[in-house]
Amino acid sequence: MDSTRPYFRLKVILASLANLLAVSYIDYLTGYQFLFFVFYFIPVALCGWYLGRRSVLCLALLTGVSWCFVDILSHHHYPSETVRYANSFICFLAFAIIGSLVQGLRYSLHEQLLVRQKLERALEEIKVATEQARKLQGQLQVVCAWTQRINVEGKWIALDEFLTNQLNAKVSYGVSPEAMQEILQRENAGAEERALQTAK
Repeated sequence: MDSTRPYFRLKVILASLANLLAVSYIDYLTGYQFLFFVFYFIPVALCGWYLGRRSVLCLALLTGVSWCFVDILSHHHYPSETVRYANSFICFLAFAIIGSLVQGLRYSLHEQLLVRQKLERALEEIKVATEQARKLQGQLQVVCAWTQRINVEGKWIALDEFLTNQLNAKVSYGVSPEAMQEILQRENAGAEERALQTAK
């Protein structure tokens, strides 16, 4: 399912908020004597798995505020209110870290899946190319003595086209020393002929 669709994002946000509301209510009913802190990670992890970092931070902040509010309603007394707010801030940091870790895990798994798919496609291409090469190796290749073209399934194709299409080879063009020498000889012969014509 595409997590970038607005409707899907809305469903995830509503599910996370509903989960947070349920956890907060159960935490209020059980009181501060029961350690219910770990269950607040559920809505943050849900948001981190399907949504982005901004959504994780927003829900982590909301979860920290909710934990603080429930702690106040539970009449949990501290030597100073500063301790309560410090604990709430620590909860926010913990929620944000867990949400970010879950998001990173989801991203890592997604990247591994993409790499695996690319690897499978590459292996499939190699398999097809290998089968084609073996098929060509087992056949007698007919080459035209004049045009140097190769007969492939009744069609005469150029050598570079054969290498590219049949063997998936990369082809570049250059000039061999023999061809270069022949070109120079033709150029010299042409220059001498023009010189003789000019002298006449």
